[in-house]
Amino acid sequence: MTIMVALGGALIASGLVLACHEILGHRPRPGIPPRSVLPRVSPATQRRALLAVVVGLIALLVSGWPVLGLTAATAVILLPRLSSARASRRRTAVLEGLEQWARRLADLLSASRGLADALEASARSAPEIIAAPVTALARGLAARSGSDTVLRAFADEIGDPAGDRIAAALIIATGRRGGAAGDVLRTLAEQLAGDVASRRDIDAERAEHRTTLKWIVGVVITFTVFCVLNRSFSAPFGTPLGQLVLAVIALLYLAGLSWLQRLGNIAAPARFLASSQPGSAAASSPAPSHARATR
Repeated sequence: MTIMVALGGALIASGLVLACHEILGHRPRPGIPPRSVLPRVSPATQRRALLAVVVGLIALLVSGWPVLGLTAATAVILLPRLSSARASRRRTAVLEGLEQWARRLADLLSASRGLADALEASARSAPEIIAAPVTALARGLAARSGSDTVLRAFADEIGDPAGDRIAAALIIATGRRGGAAGDVLRTLAEQLAGDVASRRDIDAERAEHRTTLKWIVGVVITFTVFCVLNRSFSAPFGTPLGQLVLAVIALLYLAGLSWLQRLGNIAAPARFLASSQPGSAAASSPAPSHARATR
């Protein structure tokens, strides 16, 4: 039995180390170009992967349970994502930034300024969260690189249906006087202000789900530590059947926590403005659905 546990632990540890090594990447041999099979991994993800390996090995060495080591490593990677509302808060900030920028741009267009000039002026005071896309949009139109292409690229960079609506209004306004476009942008800004207010209320209510999720995680961790330290209570988990039962329990907890996390999230609606670049998935969407979404 001891040999089986040790062998299982060694296999899990080797798998974690190899997975971390593959995620972090390695230096190619001289004369061989670097591979681009995996996407670029951020430093934060690299640190989390290393921490997961360390925590998994510590849990394995302390308990002698391979399943617990694998579960601990998985928890280090997944739990911060399950309990975080960063994506929801960022989308709210993007909507708020678009609302402020749309109002500013509408005022500039109503003052009989051309679209390129108005965009260049609005880029100087654009909110920080959308400053880079707005600046790229203003520079693209100033360089006369194709208004439709530049506006669709702006919508792709924003990556939100609200950005699609603003870009669509500007595409329609291209080559026309800015008065009508200003009215449309002002109406869109009012809609965005209502969306931001609603999202803030919903976020405040759904924060209770995230608090419940954190309490459940804390209780599970405390009980796990108790089981590891109290060998007389947790002795059945050291058997092969006990390890199988522990794996089932861990999967059930992960499924329940994922369900609670989905309850605390606000699903983003689908975008409707297709990219103009060839091979884009959005560009291949059928025309009738695009027309319905535009309306």
